[in-house]
Amino acid sequence: MIAISSSTKRALIAIDINGKRATSELESNCKHAENILKEIDRLLQEIGEPISGNDCYSVVIGPGSFTGIRIAISLVKGFTACQNDHVITLTTFDLMARSHIKYKKSEKNFFCVINALSGLYYICEYNQYGKKISNESIITKEQLSSLDGEIVTLKEENLGGIQVELTADILLMLSLEKLKHQDFTDKNLLSALYLRKSQAEDNLEKKVAKND
Repeated sequence: MIAISSSTKRALIAIDINGKRATSELESNCKHAENILKEIDRLLQEIGEPISGNDCYSVVIGPGSFTGIRIAISLVKGFTACQNDHVITLTTFDLMARSHIKYKKSEKNFFCVINALSGLYYICEYNQYGKKISNESIITKEQLSSLDGEIVTLKEENLGGIQVELTADILLMLSLEKLKHQDFTDKNLLSALYLRKSQAEDNLEKKVAKND
């Protein structure tokens, strides 16, 4: 298993091959596109296993940083292009939910919330056991304030509520659980979870509309 997440400020990398494990977390000042591959190579050397010994990749498909999501998905597509490897997909919400219930026992349903900018928020509801019970969606600030339930947010965004910090250990844990249940994604259908257009796309549309 090689698991990658770069949907948030810190890139998370986790490896488990032949029972040998290694994890890494790259800070936001690192250029993920340049350093994730180098870090995977370093971790493989650390555990003394070749990449050919791996047959499954896990990737966080969003929501979060548009650029970061594209980087992680592109890497996994590259790794699996000519191989018969399995692919597992997770969402940033999945990691948030597991982080929440691991360190704080929840007695009721809760909402994972991520800042989507421009007064909008990505949201997904989970039950007290961390099982997703609603589709990922996007809401306004007014809708956010009217939610009835616990709010779980990313520590790096400082939105309030119950703040969690994602780790490579959580990424690996969820990835291995999906591997155990053979919960695979067709690599030909691997795509990003985009719930809204990027800021660049929004700006371009506004510019085109203004010139029409």
